[in-house]
Amino acid sequence: MPHPAPRALSENTGLVFVGERVALTASIPPKMAERMLGTLNPHGKSNTDVLRRLATAADPRRPTIHWLIDFPAEMAEREASLYEHPFHHLYRTARPTRDRWWVNPHADARLRAALSRRERYLATPIGAEPPTFLWFESTIIPDDTLVALARDDDFTHGVLQSRGFALWWRRFHSRRTPTLALSSYPFPWPPSTMLNALTAAQEEQRHSVAKAARDSDLDQLNAAVSAAYGWPAGLDDDELLAHLGNLNRLR
Repeated sequence: MPHPAPRALSENTGLVFVGERVALTASIPPKMAERMLGTLNPHGKSNTDVLRRLATAADPRRPTIHWLIDFPAEMAEREASLYEHPFHHLYRTARPTRDRWWVNPHADARLRAALSRRERYLATPIGAEPPTFLWFESTIIPDDTLVALARDDDFTHGVLQSRGFALWWRRFHSRRTPTLALSSYPFPWPPSTMLNALTAAQEEQRHSVAKAARDSDLDQLNAAVSAAYGWPAGLDDDELLAHLGNLNRLR
């Protein structure tokens, strides 16, 4: 049975991001980053100010961490040059041809602001099938091989590991619309719902989903997620997608 394409939900606004493009000239191997982090600068400041860890999933089965020279947009050239090793490495590799060449042109301010409000966040490789959500520290920037969700709770992780979301992802995710499956997905209640606004039943359901997620008990997880929606646990794939589609349209 055909399922019409869903619409992004306003309640998911500001949560879902494709990671940043990365200029190869600014990407450095771990050994070089280690040397830069151990280097003193004339003003006494550490190169930790201008180096960031970067998550990439060029191999969807094995996301890895790299390093990035990352001068912030507000930093003037004189100040940037005092971070000597990163500045001169970038100068040599980038061969400056644009104004403010030392500044990272791909930095996504909205993504970084959303992640900075969390201790960790969830991300899955764009090409993963089924989706494989992993936790990353909020100080690690995802690159554009990953789609990230700025949430740090086990309840959300559990919902995204459930059969319902896997079906939704398979049906509506594509590389052409990499955020649609997440931005359109109707969670049991809107993600912005404050904990003190949950009913006693919702609070119990939230704990059940989170516990099953932490225990990696998939059967218990699917049952707990169904209960959070108020749906029978034995729905077949088409029925489950129809319920989710109806909820998307209602929201």
